[in-house]
Amino acid sequence: MPKCRACGKYTANADCIRCAKCTNVYHRGCSGVPAGSTTLGFACPSCKAKPTDDISAESSSPGEEVIVPGKGKADHTRMLFELIQEVKGLRTDLKDTRNEIKQFKEDLQACCSRISSIEEKVHEVEKKLETKTFANDHLESTVADLRLQLNERDQELLLNDIEIAGLPEERSENALHLASVVAVKLGLTLEERDIVHAERRGAVRRNRGEGEGASQQPRPLVVRLARRAQRDAMLRAARVRRGLSTADMNLAGTVRKVYVNEHLTRNNRQLFGKTREAASRAQWRYVWTKGGQVFTRKDDGKVVERIRTEGDINKIFGQ
Repeated sequence: MPKCRACGKYTANADCIRCAKCTNVYHRGCSGVPAGSTTLGFACPSCKAKPTDDISAESSSPGEEVIVPGKGKADHTRMLFELIQEVKGLRTDLKDTRNEIKQFKEDLQACCSRISSIEEKVHEVEKKLETKTFANDHLESTVADLRLQLNERDQELLLNDIEIAGLPEERSENALHLASVVAVKLGLTLEERDIVHAERRGAVRRNRGEGEGASQQPRPLVVRLARRAQRDAMLRAARVRRGLSTADMNLAGTVRKVYVNEHLTRNNRQLFGKTREAASRAQWRYVWTKGGQVFTRKDDGKVVERIRTEGDINKIFGQ
């Protein structure tokens, strides 16, 4: 507890004041400062009695601290003001950040709403597409069935026809005579009234007969008979005598084998060829036609399979 510089008695902290220059402690009563008044910048009687030059000299002496009344309070006030301004700036930034977050949430909600709307539209389009796909599949199936029916009807129109392949083609040939000669070599007799008509199938080739075009495969001869029984008899006789050739009929030109088969529609002809290729790869032994229909069998005693479409080929031969 410090002593009063004037009376030499100890002083209480609440009842003392300190000189701003010499830092000596005085009672308020000894210094003449009334209670409750400010003591900032208080100077004791000794310091007041000293001239100003002495004060300047003392304050400028090295190692002695100069106390400027009110300077610390001004610094604190300035620092507090700067702190308040900084807090205000932080509040402003925080407010802006909150506004940006709010705007971002609104934009995000709008995007989510748009995405939901797009998903609903996509779902509707998918449903429509599924419906149209189903309808399209149904139409394709219907068209395939109609084509199959038309092909079968076209084939029915050819049930009295036979196709003779391997006969040399000449410019001045008589197709009816050729058909009759083949029938005779098969052990049958065909009169003119038994043949409705006979003609070569396919486009006319420029080179026919002996010469440059002789090595080309001749067009098949299609013969329509008056009765189906005659056509079936021709096919049976051809299966019995498989080695028939142009030499047996005394025909000029390169010797060729002569084949008598059913006359097939274009679709059935292509189907028969593809079935033979698939059967060869799968090592099936038998492929044949009967009544304009294509059949196959893997081996003797096995089940006979009918081929109506290319899908049947893939199903049966696993291709």
